[in-house]
Amino acid sequence: MTLEKGQIPREINIHFQIFGKESWEVEYDKFGYCDICNSRIDEFGYCACGGAAD
Repeated sequence: MTLEKGQIPREINIHFQIFGKESWEVEYDKFGYCDICNSRIDEFGYCACGGAAD
């Protein structure tokens, strides 16, 4: 297995194991910004304050 610089092996890549994609592949353009923490809401409906954004 050859790795690019900065690539995490899949067997220890927790983000890939949980979400099925690399962290840089997550889309943030669907929901806008969280009213509580003012960070972008990702395609899974989560933001930086750790809860599901309404």
